[in-house]
Amino acid sequence: LSLSGISKKKTIHCNENGYFSIYDSDRYGFNNPDEEWDKNKIDYFLIGDSFVQGACVNQNDTISGNIRKINKKNVVLNLGQGGNGPLSEYATLREYLPITKTKRVLWFYYEGNDLLELSKELKNEILLNYLNDEKFTQNLHSKQDIIDTGLLPNISNFENFKINEYKFNLRLELVNFLKLFNFRKLTIERFFFKQPTTELEKVLTASKNFVEINNSKLYF
Repeated sequence: LSLSGISKKKTIHCNENGYFSIYDSDRYGFNNPDEEWDKNKIDYFLIGDSFVQGACVNQNDTISGNIRKINKKNVVLNLGQGGNGPLSEYATLREYLPITKTKRVLWFYYEGNDLLELSKELKNEILLNYLNDEKFTQNLHSKQDIIDTGLLPNISNFENFKINEYKFNLRLELVNFLKLFNFRKLTIERFFFKQPTTELEKVLTASKNFVEINNSKLYF
């Protein structure tokens, strides 16, 4: 189960501001200058979802990019990925934090959907292994070639899908409007959604312990 993207590729991400954000992915498929991984000490190790990854802004304007602007001496690793929830973020810590010497881990929590994402992640057997077995690892940092080979075919499938996406989205927006989709999402569905707060506490406790074992400090 990959927790990153395709490595060392020019990546066209998304467009919300009239331009497509573009970045060169690092050796592990994250949105970083690759040479950051070669530094002896990491000042900030960021985990989170699309906000941290840097959706629709260029690399210099991401959260990690702005930290570098504040102080050019700051070494920052951004391991955010769109769609991540707390369990994926804990798994990311488990896989990649031990291969660095990190001073601070910054965990970005998004109230909008992180609990919903966690409820989905709790149904994933591989992610559950991280929560139930302190020694479990996929050794993802040593399997990037396998990850790239597995993800590359999806690009072609996505390109074929994009052909009719625009017309599909127009129809979808009309249907969602008629069904009051967003209204129900903000009211009725949230009211009946069972929030996995106990599991979130377990994930955060495990994360804090793991960060401290690796001689770092967690900021949530």
